[in-house]
Amino acid sequence: MQVPTIELFGLQVTEPMTWITNWVVAIACFIFGHRLFYDERADISQKFWALFFLFIGLASVTGGTAHGFINYVGHKFHHAAWLLSGISIFCAQLAVLPLIQRVKVRSFVRIFSYTQLMVMSASVLMFQHFSSVLIDSVVGLIGVVIPVSFANYAKYKDKRSALIVAGVLTNLIPAIIHLLKISINEWFNFNDISHVVMVGCFYIMYKGAGARGTSEVSQNIVSTT
Repeated sequence: MQVPTIELFGLQVTEPMTWITNWVVAIACFIFGHRLFYDERADISQKFWALFFLFIGLASVTGGTAHGFINYVGHKFHHAAWLLSGISIFCAQLAVLPLIQRVKVRSFVRIFSYTQLMVMSASVLMFQHFSSVLIDSVVGLIGVVIPVSFANYAKYKDKRSALIVAGVLTNLIPAIIHLLKISINEWFNFNDISHVVMVGCFYIMYKGAGARGTSEVSQNIVSTT
């Protein structure tokens, strides 16, 4: 199937809607990250969530540029976007780390997260395949962020943790759209639809990251930093 292409200021732009929707995701994430990071009430967990959105935004800018201007930047821009995505997952794992009260478990998860980041980076550079990012996201979000957040919610009924779990789970929707290749047409395909849905999913995570935790959770975060 021929890749949709337009001409813009003398440049051949491939997959223009994928480029634009990627940048829409990036703008939303930059706004979310900025607001979280510069919130005067932000704790260390919220700061790491801000970095999560920063790196997701950078990955979306880079990935969108690769889709739209592949004739000029080459496929390595895709690889850069995948590495940035991996760093964002790493930041999400560090964001929930202070919620773990048991010191040995927290140390294990920290070492595991650093190791995972290195393995993912090496995998992207060696195999240059998107599956490296997919596996890393599943391990980081489904394997670490959701269990830690859910356990924290179950113990303290913490609103932040509940919204983070909800936000991560809703991200399964764009993943399914992408997997099943649900498209309107070649000009607005599964990539574009998933990006639009993703903005809403990230908004839920943003609301969760910025929510005030219970007093017990806040004390735990302070005591572990």
